[in-house]
Amino acid sequence: MDAQGKKLTPMKFLPHGQQMPWGGMEYKLADLGFVDSMACEGYLGGNTLSDIMQTYLERVVGETAFEWYGTQFPVLVKRLQVKGRTALHVNPDDESAAQRYDAFGKTALWYVEKAGPDARLFLGFRKTVSAAAFYKACMEGTVQELLQEISPREGECYLVPPGMVHAAQDVTLLEVAESSELSFRLHDWGSTERELHLEEAFDLIDLSARPVKPVQNAVTEQFTLNLIPLSQALQSRRDVDDTFLVYLCLKGSAALRADGKDYPLKAGELVLVPAEVNDFLLLPAAPETLLMEVRMDPRPEQEDIIGEEKEELWPTSE
Repeated sequence: MDAQGKKLTPMKFLPHGQQMPWGGMEYKLADLGFVDSMACEGYLGGNTLSDIMQTYLERVVGETAFEWYGTQFPVLVKRLQVKGRTALHVNPDDESAAQRYDAFGKTALWYVEKAGPDARLFLGFRKTVSAAAFYKACMEGTVQELLQEISPREGECYLVPPGMVHAAQDVTLLEVAESSELSFRLHDWGSTERELHLEEAFDLIDLSARPVKPVQNAVTEQFTLNLIPLSQALQSRRDVDDTFLVYLCLKGSAALRADGKDYPLKAGELVLVPAEVNDFLLLPAAPETLLMEVRMDPRPEQEDIIGEEKEELWPTSE
């Protein structure tokens, strides 16, 4: 790739799917080592996201993201089609992940794309529990009695911070998260087919009761997420030049127009707008079009947590 000769353009990527015991998972945008999204259009078509990052650096993500994450793309987007129930997991924070595994932690957000008749999200605890009580419940198979259960509705968003135990049932979710799959399986509802990491992750769990409500938008240190109802043409929302933008079409259809070219977006498709692409239009192509925008806004001055190299082997994934 010629890193100097051409200006970067918006990019679309091929999805990468895999089957899971509880259903299916599809990575829509990922730079994880074991999953590396491939660009499918334009002069960068056929190159992986990792290759693009290694070549174009901050031109793709902006100075803030590059200083923090280096050559790893900062976020991942995936679709979880949960037909059964996922295992109960917990994600570490950045500090713990860096110290123990030379990896990034994981802050995530779940957008409810579809909710089946038995849809449930298990997020945190009904009331504050002791470590002993939680451990005993996991061993005896009664842990569901301790969990905060939510009956989700389509279109709702839920933040899943580090430390929060979480699982999902009979639901299709779009997950936006920090670029990490470092997650620990605490309980698998009686199944013995997969390894558990309860003891390893026990001190990472937030055992306090915290009310969980759906959010419309989310601002975290790792990413900012906005939902955009698109009823008319919208000029570039880039009020901060120093960030990439990811647009995912949730409903309807749209097009992103940059430098005279349209990048169509059907429901479920996304486009990455590099940091150096400043001027573009978002155009609705169907009624009631809804877009999700993901970006990284400037952070306070602090030490970064970039490891020497990407973690390729993780304790588990969902």
